[in-house]
Amino acid sequence: MTNPSLVSLIEAFTQNGAQVDVMMPVSASYPSIDSRLATRYPFPKQFSLWRGGIRETLRGWLDLREKFKQNQIDSMFTAGAYDLIIGVDSEGLIKGYEYAKRYKLPLVYLSFEIIFRDELRSRWEIEKKEEESIASQFADLIIIQDKWRAELLTTENRISPERIEYLPVSPRSSKRTPQSNHLRKRFNISERETIVLHSGTFAEFTCASELLDSVSVWPEGFVLIIHTRYKPRKFDGHIRAIGKAMLSNVFLSTDPLAPEEYEKLVASADIGLVLYKQVPPSPYEQKNIQTMGLSSGKFSYYMKYGLPVISIKQDTYAQLLNDYKFGENIDSFEEMPKALKLIQTNYAYYSAEAKRLFSEKLSFDIHWPRLSARLLEVMK
Repeated sequence: MTNPSLVSLIEAFTQNGAQVDVMMPVSASYPSIDSRLATRYPFPKQFSLWRGGIRETLRGWLDLREKFKQNQIDSMFTAGAYDLIIGVDSEGLIKGYEYAKRYKLPLVYLSFEIIFRDELRSRWEIEKKEEESIASQFADLIIIQDKWRAELLTTENRISPERIEYLPVSPRSSKRTPQSNHLRKRFNISERETIVLHSGTFAEFTCASELLDSVSVWPEGFVLIIHTRYKPRKFDGHIRAIGKAMLSNVFLSTDPLAPEEYEKLVASADIGLVLYKQVPPSPYEQKNIQTMGLSSGKFSYYMKYGLPVISIKQDTYAQLLNDYKFGENIDSFEEMPKALKLIQTNYAYYSAEAKRLFSEKLSFDIHWPRLSARLLEVMK
């Protein structure tokens, strides 16, 4: 589990004496949930002969092997083990809605991905979108990252804005910021060089191709670290392109990291990249990406550790830059070298502004008091 909001929510529930069970798929590519915080159960997926595409359908068939464990989950609901259901994204909400109706439990919709009807291609996707919309109208509370994404979701799913609560995808504040030389030691990078970090998914929608083209013309003294949040497939085209390019200022990190280890990695970098672009026809990589806003976990991690950020054509960050000079939101990759030098020249100011943005608007701890009060109201 790599989403800092989910990790922070589980921690907060546990610290307040709640028992938390998480129903999620298991994957060797991602760090698993900490067993000290919650118990993991297989996600109770609904089997379908066809999901609108070969890849999605085969993935659904593979999930069938965990379906046989679902009786254990159903028995816990029957025994009255739960007081609240949180449905995460479309699939989690749809399944949570089924349980909430059957066992008369309050339902919270935690939205990270917005799916838009006009971007859907298959009948199966359209049917699932309608199920999600109906379930969201039933939800007692809807949690989303910011006002920009809330406006899109309320319009798309025809839900009331009064049931919205905001929670950026962000980690908790730390009493002590770890000082880390992790990346410099690992890759033997000189103190005189500036480390630029691209973390998370390295794919077309995160501008992988454009970034590799750009780095070859970066100013001297800047190095790029590409850290993937999951182990790439053996024949991943973008990862193979890094090897073929043989760029002396590019380093690759592909081991999945637990949250505390990831924070050490971020704390050892100097500048963070938050790069997104729309990639049709995927329903997850068009408007949902263009309106990324405060649903980018890496953005919040960068702010926490004072890494100035470079983004490209992100409206939310452009608006935030009116109040916090945490980085540069440029129009194209041609402007990347200039942005890097500008940040380097005024680094202390940019870094302080990034930390200020985190402490005033992003940190999970800012939002938890209000959110926890709303959750208690829902459970009355």
